[in-house]
Amino acid sequence: MASAQNAPTTDNGAEDQAAQALVWHEFHYPERGFVISFPGVTERPKAESTPVPGQNPLLQHEYKVEAGKDTVYSVVVFEYPEGRAPNPPKQDYFEKVVTAYAKGSDTNLRRKTPLKIDERPGYEAKAEDSKGKLNHLITMVANGDRVYMLISAGPNKHATSEDALRFRDSFRLLGGPPPPEQDKKEG
Repeated sequence: MASAQNAPTTDNGAEDQAAQALVWHEFHYPERGFVISFPGVTERPKAESTPVPGQNPLLQHEYKVEAGKDTVYSVVVFEYPEGRAPNPPKQDYFEKVVTAYAKGSDTNLRRKTPLKIDERPGYEAKAEDSKGKLNHLITMVANGDRVYMLISAGPNKHATSEDALRFRDSFRLLGGPPPPEQDKKEG
């Protein structure tokens, strides 16, 4: 499913100082139903859209920014045909996608946690390469016919860094159906 072919590679575990000094900009993607902030770019990153092998007609749209030589931020949107997305997705769906990502990026999953994002079922995992020099923070959430996967990958301890958390926390959903089993609040 999600490609890890552009995941960072490094022999140096030191934080990339240039990445820390980058300016962050918020970008709106109403055509895909989300908002996210990326570091170091002023123009809205464009999607690389591809069908998911063996899952036709599932489409994968990836928005990616490389911040320095060993840090990558990306949002992958899995877009299902109307009514065919897992709704609400079960934890095993998220685990399956995250496991496929780890296999494709040649990393080992270290921590997996179900969580709610924007009142919707979500999932988060941390992964690292076999040498413990590259870390990945992978966060997933579903909304209607789309499943979103946020990936922040960089040098040692990146998955818990301020920048990785800033990227994750900048993600917001736009519209879409109300979350399943949402409690109505009195106003």
